[in-house]
Amino acid sequence: MLEWKVMSNSLLLYFLRRLIFYFVNFLDIYFRGGFNFFNSLYWRLFSGLERRLAFFVNIRYFTVPLWQEYSFASYLLSIPIRSFKIISGSFCLLFFSFIFWLIYICWVFLPIYLIFKMFSF
Repeated sequence: MLEWKVMSNSLLLYFLRRLIFYFVNFLDIYFRGGFNFFNSLYWRLFSGLERRLAFFVNIRYFTVPLWQEYSFASYLLSIPIRSFKIISGSFCLLFFSFIFWLIYICWVFLPIYLIFKMFSF
C-alpha cells in the first residue's frame, strides 16, 4: 500500500497524466474545433452562394412568372428559365459541397498521414 502512494506521486506518472491530458486536449481542439470551424464556414459560404443563385427561391416560385405578368407567353418563358436556374444552381451547390467535404476529409486525415510519414522513412 505504501508503494502505491509513493508511485502515485511520482514524476513519471505526473508526466504521463499530463501527456494524456494534452493529447486528449489536442484531439478535442483539432477535431471538434476543426469541425465547428469548417461547419460554420461552410454554412456561411453556402448561404451566400445560395443567395446569389436564388436556388430555393426558384424552387418555391417555380410556377409563378418572372415578371408577374400572368399570360401564356410569360409562363412559357419563365418555366424554362427557372428550370435552368434550378438545374445549374443544384449543380453548383452540390459541386461546392463536394469540394468542401473533400477539404474537410483531408483535414481529418492529415494528422494520421503525418504520423505515418513520421514513422516511415
